Amino acid sequence: MPIDRRRAIDAATAALTAVGIAAAPSPEDLATDLTLEVNGVHLNIDVEVASTVTPESLVIQLRRHSNTTPEASPAHLLVADRIVGSAREALREQGWSWLDLRGHLHLSGPGVLVDTAVPAAPDIPRPVDLFAGKVALEVTCALLLTPERPGSVRQLARELHRSPSSVSVVMNSLREAQLIDSEGLPVTPELFWEAASAWRPAKTTVARVALLADATIASALHTGWDEPPTGVGWALTDTMAAAAYGAPAGVRAGYPPDFYVPDTTTAHRAETLLGVPISDAARGATIRIAPVPQVCSLRFPASPDGPPWPLAHPLFVALDLAADPGRGREILEGWDPPQEVTRVW
Repeated sequence: MPIDRRRAIDAATAALTAVGIAAAPSPEDLATDLTLEVNGVHLNIDVEVASTVTPESLVIQLRRHSNTTPEASPAHLLVADRIVGSAREALREQGWSWLDLRGHLHLSGPGVLVDTAVPAAPDIPRPVDLFAGKVALEVTCALLLTPERPGSVRQLARELHRSPSSVSVVMNSLREAQLIDSEGLPVTPELFWEAASAWRPAKTTVARVALLADATIASALHTGWDEPPTGVGWALTDTMAAAAYGAPAGVRAGYPPDFYVPDTTTAHRAETLLGVPISDAARGATIRIAPVPQVCSLRFPASPDGPPWPLAHPLFVALDLAADPGRGREILEGWDPPQEVTRVW
């Protein structure tokens, strides 16, 4: 449930005061909540309230204000217990202000820009970096891959080849952040969007992707083209993979594919054997290093009518699309994955 509106206004006033901005209730003749003065600039603020804000929930929030003209509309300040990183970027693009009650204020208006840490609301847990280590992202992906199955520490430790103690620490952190429930089931789409904020694969580009058709080169690069998709190997991702899965993604002829490879060594070897392009426009393919091992070990067969390469699991394709605040998220909004995959975004 969204936080109480009165509490949200009080929290916004406290946060603004903490950074030296005078805030007071708006006069009764104004249909807004707060009036601010920043360096001589007056802003009328309409406070919006939410609990957890993800890009998916934000679409609904923004639609409610899509018919108002900028001239007729006051500035909007969205106050929420938690605003995930990708939703923060979307709010910035829309020119909205926001207050994450865990301790961050972004205030935007004509001649005004404030983006700073503020004291967390007293009843909100202090934010922690949930994905500070590799184990956290591996556990999160494992939970999102099987969202109907409760996460067991020992089972996850066996699957991920991690110690039960390190998995337990991650599970406790996710539980405290209310991203998994008491049974260990992931809270979606919130957990997906938190993971998307931390999904930043290292990447490079190569020039001659056609050389991958050479069996000797493919073998040297451990592509796994001729192995079952359950074997470790390269996986097609991003827009081309989404289109192969039937997502509403148009791909022009000659579009450079995006591949995941298991490790940095493979990426460097690909640069050596396939060459480095002289410019981004001349690239034959983009090579991404898998942030978690599951990316290259849980591949789907190539689509009969699509590109001839094994596909990354839809979860990882979705995480890549989520990084694009424009077209990528439009594709996600209209994409229902294959029947055997549960949509978690």
